[in-house]
Amino acid sequence: MREHIFFPNPSFAHYSCYPDFIGGYQNHSSHIVDRPANSSDFKLNRLYNLHFILKGKGYVYSQGTRYELSAGHGFLYGPELAERYEADSYDPWDIRWIHFSASGLESLLGKRGISEVWLFELHSMQTLNICMEELLALGRNFDLKQEIRASTVLYEMLLHITKDAVSLHLPKDPALPGIHAAANYMREHCTEPLSIKEIAQFTGYSVPYFTRKFHQSMGVTPTAYLLESRILYAKKLLLSTNKTIQNIALDSGFSQSSYFIHCFKKVVAMTPEQFRVSWDS
Repeated sequence: MREHIFFPNPSFAHYSCYPDFIGGYQNHSSHIVDRPANSSDFKLNRLYNLHFILKGKGYVYSQGTRYELSAGHGFLYGPELAERYEADSYDPWDIRWIHFSASGLESLLGKRGISEVWLFELHSMQTLNICMEELLALGRNFDLKQEIRASTVLYEMLLHITKDAVSLHLPKDPALPGIHAAANYMREHCTEPLSIKEIAQFTGYSVPYFTRKFHQSMGVTPTAYLLESRILYAKKLLLSTNKTIQNIALDSGFSQSSYFIHCFKKVVAMTPEQFRVSWDS
């Protein structure tokens, strides 16, 4: 495979991200890129440059260091950066790339790729590759009706990467799989009388260590996450059943309806009854 697809300039100027130039290489041992900073080649002084590897291996150079990347790895250059990377000559990478524009994505992308190339790893490339195949198909037979979809698919890819990718610059946190498993368990069993001590035991960690790692990974405390899960479950019951508030409280994992109402109002900014009525109107 050696494919290059250029998207026409979008007719709508307000997409948060949009592909400009996409493609891929497979079994191409001479794939070498060495561009200076602020290169106007393919407008790269204004575009992000995202690559991810499906098979094989290659090398990315940054600040005098050569990094070896293989399947499951990727890298992101921001605008204006110097770029240097190449396929391994004996086991060349099967790689896909997207050069894209971005506007107002600072809260999503953060500093990734801004001052230096961002190297990352994903546990699975399946979702990313599915999105990429759709982008390639859109680009091969493009028409204006597909603009929104092209932007949406690219945004989904960026969400997936920024949410799940682990930076290769940093050591991997061995606690992360256990924390994610605990979060899924809490979501699935939120209606049961769970305690943080029980959840910590589920992961094999002490309560202080589990609480600290959970907050670092999920952005909220385990208690807040469990409460949010119960409130979400209660919302579903409020809108899909005729159960009383008291029964919904009990079914959602709350021991008392008064406490349920207090928590619901604190999280949703209205009482359960008001929430139900607002959706019926």
